[in-house]
Amino acid sequence: MAQVETVTTTELPDPRPGDVHVKLPYLARSPLYGEEKPYAVVYDVSNIPSAKQTNHDIELAPQTVINARRFPAGTFTLERNGFEFLLNQPNSLDASNAHDQKQVYNVFRLEMKEVLRRQFPAYRSIIYVDHTVRKRSPLFPSRPGMPVDFPQPAALPHSDFTTRGSFMRMAQLYPGEPEIYQDREFDLINIWKVLAGPNNDWPLAVCDCESVDFAKDYLANDVINERGVGENGLMQYSSRHRWYYLADQEVDDLIVFRNSNSWGKRAVAFHAAFDPKVTDGPPRESIEMRFAGFY
Repeated sequence: MAQVETVTTTELPDPRPGDVHVKLPYLARSPLYGEEKPYAVVYDVSNIPSAKQTNHDIELAPQTVINARRFPAGTFTLERNGFEFLLNQPNSLDASNAHDQKQVYNVFRLEMKEVLRRQFPAYRSIIYVDHTVRKRSPLFPSRPGMPVDFPQPAALPHSDFTTRGSFMRMAQLYPGEPEIYQDREFDLINIWKVLAGPNNDWPLAVCDCESVDFAKDYLANDVINERGVGENGLMQYSSRHRWYYLADQEVDDLIVFRNSNSWGKRAVAFHAAFDPKVTDGPPRESIEMRFAGFY
C-alpha cells in the first residue's frame, strides 16, 4: 500500500490536555479513482498471478483528535453528529471473558441491545448483525503482513457500510428473505468499547458528520472477501474534519455510531484507530458489535 506524505504549511493549534496531533492515513485524492473504484481484498492473493491486494493510495494528513471528555453529556448526538459517547454503562464483558462466545452472545449482546432500546427509542426493532474482538499485536503497525491471532486496529478512516453496502450485508444475513429489510428504513449501528481500561493505546476516533462534505470527502470502496463483495466508505482529507475520542476509556464507556442508513438521509460517523503515542498500558483489546435498528 503506497504511502504519500502530504506537505502543508498550516500550523495546528496547541492541543488542550488529552487532545492529540496525529497524521491520519486518508485515501489520497488520486486521479486513479476517476478511472477505477477503490478496492481492498481481505484475504491473501499472493498466490494469484497479477492479483493486487488493494489499489489504495494513502496520504498521511494532519489532524487534531479532540478529547471528548471535556464536553458535557449530550453534546454529541447520533442524529446530528452520527455518534454518541455513553459513559458509565455497566456491562458484563471484559478481557477475561470476551472470548467466551456464549457470554458474548447470550449476555453481552442482550445488554447492548437494551442500551440501544433505552437510548434510541425511535428504533421499533433491533437485530444483531455481528461482532469482532480485536487485540493489538505488539508487532502492529511496525511489521504489516505478519501473522496475528486477532484482527488489528483499523487505522484507515472509513464507515463500515455505504447505503448500498448495508443492503448487501443484509442480503448476506437473510438470503432469500428481502422482505425483512427491503423498502424499510434501518440503520447499521456499531457499539464499540475496550475490554481493559483505562485505555489510551490505539483508541477509536470518530469524525463529526457535520464536518464532512460527502460530495468531496467520500468514496465508496469495494471490500472483497472469499464469500463475495461488500461496500464501505473511505474518507479523503479535509482540514474541516473534526475528530473526537475518549481519553482513558474504561470498559463501561461505550461509543455508539451509525455506519449507514438505508435511505441515505441520516448522519453517519467515519471512524479510525490512531496512535496517541501514549505508553501507559497494555496493547488495546476491544469489541465492536453491530446491529440493525429498524424505524
